[in-house]
Amino acid sequence: MDEDVELKLIERRKMAALKRKIVASAPQKTKAEKTDRQLLEELLYDRGDEVLNAAYTYFPEETGRIVEELGKRLRDGSFSRRISGGELYSLFRQLGLRFQLKTSIKVQDRGKLVDLSEKLKIREDE
Repeated sequence: MDEDVELKLIERRKMAALKRKIVASAPQKTKAEKTDRQLLEELLYDRGDEVLNAAYTYFPEETGRIVEELGKRLRDGSFSRRISGGELYSLFRQLGLRFQLKTSIKVQDRGKLVDLSEKLKIREDE
């Protein structure tokens, strides 16, 4: 009966060693694959993220297809330069997707930036 117990212990050790070898030899993914949107967001600057979010708000399906196509181009290396918010907005307009962005004009007043409407309101009050 002691032999059966010893054989089972040896068998368990060998099975554990085999499992460790299998896990060690399996290809490990060090980084999760980035989505097309994440790839595009890394290249956006100058309010590009605001334009992309507004586009998703107004046209979620169409924007998703455009982002998917840009992602393909980024992955295959045919396109790799940074994209400004104005360029992205222009692309959407050329494709027929017209939407509004929240814009404001700020002016410097006594060392701080103030909306132009507030500045004009202050002048009217004086």
